[in-house]
Amino acid sequence: MIQINPYDIELLKNINENRAWEIFPVFLEHNQDFCACRSCILDVMAITLNTLPPCYHSEEHNLSAARNKVTDEEIYRKMKEAYKIVKSRPRHD
Repeated sequence: MIQINPYDIELLKNINENRAWEIFPVFLEHNQDFCACRSCILDVMAITLNTLPPCYHSEEHNLSAARNKVTDEEIYRKMKEAYKIVKSRPRHD
C-alpha cells in the first residue's frame, strides 16, 4: 500500500471510473459489433473517463450523493460517443 505521509492514497477513489467499469458489460451487450480487444476496451474507457467529471471520494464516506451527480445514462452515452471515435480510428492490428 502506497503511503504519502501517514495517508493511504488507495482509499481515494474516482467514483465515476468505478461506475463506468460497472456499466461497461451492459454496453458490450448492446453493442455486439464492438471489437472487445484490450486496446479498444482501454481506448473507449480512457475517452469516456476523460469526458466525465472526476468525482473523488474516500472509501470511508457515504457515496450515494456522489453517484447522483452523473447519471448512469450519461456515462453510457459518453461511452457510446467514445465507441464511435474508437471504431472510426482503431489502434489495434
